[in-house]
Amino acid sequence: MLLINKSTSEGKFEQTSKIGYNSWLHLEAPTTSEIEHVEAALGVPNNFLTDSLDIEERPRIEERNGAVLMVIHVPYDQLDVESSDQDVKYRTIPMGIIHTKNHMITICREELPFMKDLFNGELTLCETHMKTRNTLNILSITARAYIRFLATIEREITLAEKELAKSYRNSEMYTLLHLNESLIYMVTSLKQMKFTMQKILHGSSIKLDEDDASILDDVLIEIDQAYEVTEINQTNLNNIMDAYGNVIQNNVSQVLKLLASFTIILSVPMLIASIYGMNVPIPYQDTPNIFWVVIVVMILLTGLSTFVFYKKNYFSR
Repeated sequence: MLLINKSTSEGKFEQTSKIGYNSWLHLEAPTTSEIEHVEAALGVPNNFLTDSLDIEERPRIEERNGAVLMVIHVPYDQLDVESSDQDVKYRTIPMGIIHTKNHMITICREELPFMKDLFNGELTLCETHMKTRNTLNILSITARAYIRFLATIEREITLAEKELAKSYRNSEMYTLLHLNESLIYMVTSLKQMKFTMQKILHGSSIKLDEDDASILDDVLIEIDQAYEVTEINQTNLNNIMDAYGNVIQNNVSQVLKLLASFTIILSVPMLIASIYGMNVPIPYQDTPNIFWVVIVVMILLTGLSTFVFYKKNYFSR
C-alpha cells in the first residue's frame, strides 16, 4: 500500500493521489509495482526500498546519490499481524526512512499502528517539508514504544512466574522462553539503534540544527534507558529460568530417591517370601507356627530398613 501525504496550509495532513513537491510517501507491505513507481518517480536507489523490507536488515544509515537511508527497528506485536511464528509474541521489524532532496519516504513490510496515528493527527507531526524533525519524532515515538513493550513483557514475566510457582508446567516454561527470545530481539535492535543515532548526531548525513540535536539527545537517552531495562529484564529472566530449572531437577531427584527407597524396603519381604515360596525342602518348614515367625521377621526387617532410611532423610522433600 502506498500513501502519499502532503501538509495543508492549516498544518494538517491530507492524502493525495500524485507525488507532489515536499510529499511524504509511506509504503506498507508494498507491491513490486509500487516500489518501481516510487523508484522511477524519485530516483531512489532500488536497494534503499527493498532492504527495508528484509526482516534480517540491521539498523544503519547510508547515503548515496543525494538520498539518505536510515533503517531503524520498531517493536511490534506479532498477534496483530499474520505470522507463522506467533509463539514469540514480541519482535522487532525493520523500518526504512529515506530522505531525498524534496521528499521523505517511510517503508515497512507490516502495518505499524503508530504510523496510522501519525497521519490521522493523533500524534504530533511537523509539516511534510520538515523531514529531519519528522524523522526525530518517529525515533522518539519508537523509543517510547520500546518502553511500553518492555512494561508489557515485565507483566507477562510476573504472571508466568506466579503460575510456575503453583505448578511446574511446560506451558509456563515455554512462555518464559519465548519472552526471553523477545528480549533478545529487542536488546540486539536497541544496541544497534544507539550506534546508528550516534552516527546521525556526530555525522553529516542528516543536517541537525540546535533544536534537532537536543531532540536527538533526548531520544538517545530514551533508547539507552530502554536498552538498560531490556538487559536487566533479560538477566532477571535467565536467572528465573535457571532457578526453576534447578527446582524442577531437584524435585525429580527427590521423587526418584523416594521411589528407590521404597523399592529397597519392599525388596526385603519380597526376598524372604520368594525363598519360602519355592517348591523345595527348606529349613524349619515343619516347625509349628513357622509362618508367623517368617511374617514377624519380615516386619522387623522392613521396619529396620524404614528406620534407617528415615534417619538418613531419604523420605524428606
